[in-house]
Amino acid sequence: MRGALLGFVAGLALAAPAAAADHPVAFANYAYSPPDITIAVNDTATFNGQFANHPLNWDSGAFGETNTGSAKQFAFTTPGTYTYFCRFHVDSHGMKGVVHVVGDQHPARVSFSVSPAAPTIGQPVTFAYTGDPDPDGTLVRWEWDLDGDGSFETSTSTATATRTYTSLGTVIVRLRAIDNGNEASAVAEQAVTIGAGGGGGAAGSGSSGLDRTAPLATKLRLKGLTLTFRSSERATATATLRRRGKTLARGSAKAGATTIELKLTKVGRSALRRGHRVKATLSLTLRDASANARTVKRVLTVKRR
Repeated sequence: MRGALLGFVAGLALAAPAAAADHPVAFANYAYSPPDITIAVNDTATFNGQFANHPLNWDSGAFGETNTGSAKQFAFTTPGTYTYFCRFHVDSHGMKGVVHVVGDQHPARVSFSVSPAAPTIGQPVTFAYTGDPDPDGTLVRWEWDLDGDGSFETSTSTATATRTYTSLGTVIVRLRAIDNGNEASAVAEQAVTIGAGGGGGAAGSGSSGLDRTAPLATKLRLKGLTLTFRSSERATATATLRRRGKTLARGSAKAGATTIELKLTKVGRSALRRGHRVKATLSLTLRDASANARTVKRVLTVKRR
């Protein structure tokens, strides 16, 4: 429809952060139960008992004395060891305890393998996580930058990912692992060089007559859902518009055409909002008659009018 312009609110690829937990500590008969607990940063501990009979004090001075009421909750936002005691009975009955607060811990080593080690054009390449497990939880998601543009466009629930490359060159592939607390690890990266396929005869053996030059797109312009561009040679074209791993629109054109009418996906239609400005990544791939292909990417600001 004429005048329709793209806009959207991106759905979050990340899972919601883990909720803080509360840890009860009861006290009576000159003892705390349990006297020793380990909790995560931002968790709470709720003490239940008669504070007038057992005034609660903290060695660290993080909290003041509690000497009235029967229930009090304490929030811990900083890792550390917090020891506490009953002012009346710490010496006579050893009435004391400790709260250990630990921060989220990430894998000590983040790495991945590449198979095959020397991939070629058109050959599937498999990437597999080879780093350490999460020391205080579970790794639940792996986010990959397989095209080397700096954005982690591919998310997998298993520790592997696969991509087939269509052009020669070196791609910096990156990976980060996400744990069940929605915390990201450090980023691992490798330079992956994509070579030419075929038998690899000697120079001048006759293969030099093959067309190995991929078409190049320039002067990309997206107006609404209409994409226009220039091509260095006659080629078919496919285009996608993505935001945080979600495909919002896609389209294609026959050989020789330089205009693509993008069609919104279901995600794109449901996320469409008027008046919103967002950044999205436009990918345009041109492929000539000899199957040489090249992809160009642009980060565009898109607004629905």
